[in-house]
Amino acid sequence: LGIGIVCDHFMAGIEEITSTKKLVWLNVRSGTQHKFAVKVWNPTVANLTLMALGSSAPEILLAIIEVIGAQFVAGALGP
Repeated sequence: LGIGIVCDHFMAGIEEITSTKKLVWLNVRSGTQHKFAVKVWNPTVANLTLMALGSSAPEILLAIIEVIGAQFVAGALGP
């Protein structure tokens, strides 16, 4: 149950990171500038990399807990 809660927070953090936007000034007709909000992350890159990492979070967390609990010696889950 604890790992599920941590993974939910991890996924929420990933969603927050991938939804980040920045303000960009662009020159439009007749030399005027307009401000636009542009996503920092390419949606495809965000979905393929960060979401894959997020879905692997339970295994990553279990491996970290095992290594720390065994005083940094590989255990049954493997190196």
